[in-house]
Amino acid sequence: MRKALNAQFSGGILFYHAVPMMGYWAYGLKVPENLPNELNDVVAPIHEALDTKFFKLDKSTNSKENLKRRFFLRAFFFIANTFVTLAIPFMGDFVNLFGSFSLVPLTFVFLSMIFIKIKGKTARPEKNLWHWFNIIIFSLLAVVTTIAAVRLILNNVQKYNFFADR
Repeated sequence: MRKALNAQFSGGILFYHAVPMMGYWAYGLKVPENLPNELNDVVAPIHEALDTKFFKLDKSTNSKENLKRRFFLRAFFFIANTFVTLAIPFMGDFVNLFGSFSLVPLTFVFLSMIFIKIKGKTARPEKNLWHWFNIIIFSLLAVVTTIAAVRLILNNVQKYNFFADR
């Protein structure tokens, strides 16, 4: 496992920086998002899911067959990522959209809901009030940020042409 992590965070990161560099090359400074960081955050769980789905689980992670599968899966994913990044230079807006309606509620709202469900009847009223406050405020924040992300996407769709360098 350590070998796989070391390979991912040393060699694999080069590929993730190549995708946005190609996007910057194609579109120049018109792309304001920091795509390398956004891609790293998004693709790690995808790689884990692909590895789990397509690896031969009866063999070692570093077996020849699993390494070959990993190489081809990641190469395909890299090519698909490159295509999408070149086609849609405002990919960061989609990251904002998914983060706004999934990350904010899961990080803040869901935990408070669990607390209220488990300890709501035995907890002090101040704690329940605090968790209800979190649920309401961060649910509103999720709605507002989702609207803002959709607005950003709609504005950028009007500005950009697919595969255009202007």
